[in-house]
Amino acid sequence: MRNALISHIQDYMQTDIKTVYPENTVSEVIAFMIKEKTNGVVVINRDNTVAGIISSWDIIKHIVPDYLEENGNLAMFEAEDVFKIRTKEVASDPISILMTTQVKTAKKEDTLIEALTLLARFHIRQLPIVDEHNHLVGYINRTDIKLAVGDVLNKI
Repeated sequence: MRNALISHIQDYMQTDIKTVYPENTVSEVIAFMIKEKTNGVVVINRDNTVAGIISSWDIIKHIVPDYLEENGNLAMFEAEDVFKIRTKEVASDPISILMTTQVKTAKKEDTLIEALTLLARFHIRQLPIVDEHNHLVGYINRTDIKLAVGDVLNKI
């Protein structure tokens, strides 16, 4: 068990970071997400700074045609193969056009309560952790926070 008295991000963050680049395609990123068994990946620039986050949700929204976003009731009138057709249409799109670019980050020296606040306030699943030069050094997610909560509760 980790020291429950320590409450900094660095004590619970993950440092084995799986990343992709903005120029990667939807097809490449989906294959990567399946291989890594994840629903979200940090997108980095070539200098290892955070460019964005890409999630399964971003890809799902990108596959849905604009006219169905405006009127979801029309989906029941679509041909059965629209999903396949639309998925193939967007397969080579770079993720830079659909990734979330307004990314909240934290520093490893920040406290866990700061991380919790960001995760809760912005409904974030994975919070990138950066150094003083904004280079990606890790991330903390809900599972990591769950471990920290468990450590505190086990000390009671």
